[in-house]
Amino acid sequence: MENTGERSAERLALEGRIKSVPHIKEVILENFMSHEYSRIPLKPGLNVIMGPNGAGKSSILLGISVALGQTYTERGERLSDLIRRGKDVARVTVVFNNSAHNGKRPFRTINTDTVSIARYLKRNGDYWHYVNNRFMTKAEVEHLLRQVGINPNNMLIIMHQNMIEQFVTKSSVEKLQMVEDAVGASKLRERIIDAEAKLNMLLTEEAGLKKTLEEAKATVEYWKEEYGKLIKLRRLEAHRVELERELAWSQVIALENDIKKIEDKISSLVLEIEDLNKEVEEHGLKAGTLRERIRETIRQLRWTKNQTSEALDDLEKSIDGLIDELVEEKVQEGIERFKIRLTESEMRKLKSQLSELKAKLASQLSEAELKGPRVETNRKPMEIQEDLKILEVQINSLGNVTPNAEEMYLLADAKYSEVEMKAKQLSENIEKAREEVEHRKEVWREFLRKLMSEVEPAYIQILKYVDANGKISLRNLEDIEKASLDLYVGFRGVEPVLLDSHTQSGGERIVATLAFLLALQKHVKSPFRAVDEFDVHLDPLNRERMVKMLTATAKADPNVQYIIITPGYINVSDDANVIIVQNVSGKSSIGVVER
Repeated sequence: MENTGERSAERLALEGRIKSVPHIKEVILENFMSHEYSRIPLKPGLNVIMGPNGAGKSSILLGISVALGQTYTERGERLSDLIRRGKDVARVTVVFNNSAHNGKRPFRTINTDTVSIARYLKRNGDYWHYVNNRFMTKAEVEHLLRQVGINPNNMLIIMHQNMIEQFVTKSSVEKLQMVEDAVGASKLRERIIDAEAKLNMLLTEEAGLKKTLEEAKATVEYWKEEYGKLIKLRRLEAHRVELERELAWSQVIALENDIKKIEDKISSLVLEIEDLNKEVEEHGLKAGTLRERIRETIRQLRWTKNQTSEALDDLEKSIDGLIDELVEEKVQEGIERFKIRLTESEMRKLKSQLSELKAKLASQLSEAELKGPRVETNRKPMEIQEDLKILEVQINSLGNVTPNAEEMYLLADAKYSEVEMKAKQLSENIEKAREEVEHRKEVWREFLRKLMSEVEPAYIQILKYVDANGKISLRNLEDIEKASLDLYVGFRGVEPVLLDSHTQSGGERIVATLAFLLALQKHVKSPFRAVDEFDVHLDPLNRERMVKMLTATAKADPNVQYIIITPGYINVSDDANVIIVQNVSGKSSIGVVER
């Protein structure tokens, strides 16, 4: 009676420590392999399933895996092959506890005390899930399980027969990833991958933006050159306008100068004619005086007929002299009159030219005024025309000039500035993304180092229990793709070497793997763990040691559910749930050992 009381007290204490976690309450197998209809009750803590080979023990764990959608079961064989012979439909159901604790349920989105996940299998290959009698896709079921830390594909959580061997053969990279998933650190890796994907996306965008920036720069340079040509053309054209204006007014000035010269010439000729007229008049007066003197001398000659011959000769000579002078005056008068006629003729021509020039000036003046305000210049039109010819050569040397080059340049420059700003912002974002990647990697590395700093001593301690030693090594943590986990083990005083499928014996591999799993247990997030026939290659002593370690680990945390499947007998404590599986007439039969 005393023992019974102690056991009751232990159970009460255990129940007080058990939190509301989604442990498996029951597994129901219908027409599944050797099970026609089996209900397997499970409890928190240690569950031991025992029975002879072929009884249907492994089918229970396989049924749990199929119900939860484990990929391993789907790759290993066709699901339809798991249907009991002679039947067309099978159903496997896993019932989880979903009781509220402190007002919170493990499966947050389901407001019932239990969650039933069932999977139907048909002979024709169809299969589907129901959760609490509601259809769900496999992806939805996976998402639901992830809420409570269950990943049925992680062999550190569910280890079927021979999976310990498979774990050993996994690469060091895969081992680390399984550990991360088991301890709930997959999100750290996923965040790094997401951050790197974001960084790579930004780098890809940067590469494209650099090309765009180069193209935009080339476009700016092109339109800048075109705009420069346009500015030069505008300057040359403005200069041409000024030259044409100067030319027009220089022609006006030239005409004005010509007119002034002619007017001055005419004025000069008028004065010259006046002078000539005065000279004509003078010569006429002199000629009249001479005629009078001649007449007077002739009269004297008539009056002095009786004078001496010498006197007559003197008078005649005097008359001859006067006549010569008269002739000279008349000749000079005639010359002057001729000069007057010539000058007047010249003046008429000049006046005609003046009239033409004034008409031309009026026309040129109108043209010049159209060119702009008057320009005072000393340059000759021919000189300006030479400058215009040179200017035309300069304009023609520019070739085709785009009229809207300024607009295109401003648009291209604005586009370049916009792209440049984007590139600067993108560069800042890339730097932030790099910092974020490095930060997340550092968080991930620090987590793994801390995790292994706790797991390694426990791993070594467990190995010492079986006369072995070991160590755990993290490598390549700088590269998430190459980051790896190496387990080392050495038995009976041998220096620890890398755990692999060639160096150690089957039993040694199982001991080392189980030691690592047990050392990892308190960090694993899944509410249940299962291992099938872990003891196949173990000698009796190591089997007993491993069983003790498993039961001690299970007892240490009653909130975690352990399912151990073995064909041999295991001596366990009274609080363990022991299930016996037997095959009776081709059907698996379930029995629960009352404790």
